[in-house]
Amino acid sequence: MALIIEDGTAKSDAQSYATVVEMRSYADLRGATVPRTGTAGDEQCEILLMKAMDYIEGQNFVGEKRTKEQALQWPRLYACVENWPINPDEIPRQLIQAQCALAIEAQTVDLLPTINIDRKGPVVAQSVTGAVSVAYANPGEVRNVPAIAKARTLLRVLLKHSGLTAIRS
Repeated sequence: MALIIEDGTAKSDAQSYATVVEMRSYADLRGATVPRTGTAGDEQCEILLMKAMDYIEGQNFVGEKRTKEQALQWPRLYACVENWPINPDEIPRQLIQAQCALAIEAQTVDLLPTINIDRKGPVVAQSVTGAVSVAYANPGEVRNVPAIAKARTLLRVLLKHSGLTAIRS
């Protein structure tokens, strides 16, 4: 399978912002390991990039989608990064880098885990002499959330409510 890459033309069938080559280059520069072995390695990288896209496409980005037919959230109208307008045919480098970072993390972390609500919290004390007694930390809802700080840092400037406002021209 070859991913269909969004190039800024608002494709109706796009599947990814980053290519396998971009993902590997990003990983190499950071000393991260990603699949390499021929076609099988490419297919594994494509699956990781798709998992990253599932996460990215759920974000609330600045601006508006350029067309209603486009498959992905970008390209966008009325978007800016650090007070610089983004061209309506541009895919921001932060978005491509965030997808690569998420794809690398997707090797070991479920980016969109099914929420498992533990109403008791983790056990912090337990005794078994006579009567059984168990104490829980933070009684209430405990949710497992993936730690994806690198990607969140890259995406921060592209998201709504990040201290930036969209520019309309």
